[in-house]
Amino acid sequence: MEIFKICFVGIVTAFCFMILKENKSDLAVVTAIAGGCVILLMTMEYIFGIFSTISALMEKAGINNGIFNILIKIIGIGYIIDFSAGIIEDSGAKSLSEKVVLCGKIVIMAMSLPILVKLFEIIESIL
Repeated sequence: MEIFKICFVGIVTAFCFMILKENKSDLAVVTAIAGGCVILLMTMEYIFGIFSTISALMEKAGINNGIFNILIKIIGIGYIIDFSAGIIEDSGAKSLSEKVVLCGKIVIMAMSLPILVKLFEIIESIL
């Protein structure tokens, strides 16, 4: 099963990170980033499957393609922010990590405004 491979890579990366953190902290951060990237690459097949399923569902429901693109961008931003914040926090800059998360939430909110406007238009047309 794929999850065991992912967990193994995560555990090995964490072990290497802990060993390198004491002697070569800059190399430890690079190791954590590389391990995280490998884990992300291992899940790409699942990510594409999720996106294709959501796209097919939205086509069947007759939802505008623009909304789908916005949703995909919002999901991607969320994952990228979470991944980046984790790396920043591992490097010892927790306050910077929290600021990155805050800015990510603001960007997500700004990107979701067209969906919110469309939702209000639908509600208005029903009433």
